[in-house]
Amino acid sequence: MDWTKLNTKEVTYCCKYAEFNFHCLTFSLQIEYLLMLFYYYQIDTFTIKDIQEFYKKMEIPKWRSDGIIKPSPSKIRKALSYNFFNIEKNIQSIGDDCYKIVFIDTKFYEEDIKEGYQKNRIV
Repeated sequence: MDWTKLNTKEVTYCCKYAEFNFHCLTFSLQIEYLLMLFYYYQIDTFTIKDIQEFYKKMEIPKWRSDGIIKPSPSKIRKALSYNFFNIEKNIQSIGDDCYKIVFIDTKFYEEDIKEGYQKNRIV
């Protein structure tokens, strides 16, 4: 994955400091949000390892205990199998642990970024 496509300041704000508390979402909703984030930055192909690396780089804290989230490949695969945002049509498996995002509406992510700029939390 091309990590340079991500706007680090926006991503950090949304995953660590936004009022909706990313780390408090269920893991499957975190994955949905993460895919929205990827698609917003025109990253349409990703792997399970990319998601693991994202959690490692962002140091997303565990909700109910100390430490950071270190999702296993099986946990990620399971989350990808849920159908919150019509994921069956919008995410396609294109190989071993490799996926393509066909479409995901990014309006929630866009609203979070806009809020961050309005409140001067993204600088």
